[in-house]
Amino acid sequence: MSKDSEGKWGLEKAALKKIQLHFSFQAARNDQIQHDAIDHGIKPSDMIRKIVGLPFKKIQRPRIGLSLDDTDLKFLAEKYGLNSNDEAEIKRRVTEEVNLHWSRKE
Repeated sequence: MSKDSEGKWGLEKAALKKIQLHFSFQAARNDQIQHDAIDHGIKPSDMIRKIVGLPFKKIQRPRIGLSLDDTDLKFLAEKYGLNSNDEAEIKRRVTEEVNLHWSRKE
């Protein structure tokens, strides 16, 4: 095995050793965590890391993920007059619609 692939697998092994803990807070506390995270330019999970003194990284490229199933893609494709396989154009149209929504509110 080459040195590069050992490095890659080493990182993956380290990731496998991590455990994920889920925390439940009251709705008001969740809102506070989310608002403070936005104010600090970090994710809510990183806000908790910051509060308890764990290291965290600032968001380099802020983005929001949206999970779409086949029904969602078909709906959006029909709405925008596109093929449901044209994910790039659907993504562009959703981005455009969301930006237009917020620009109307400003």
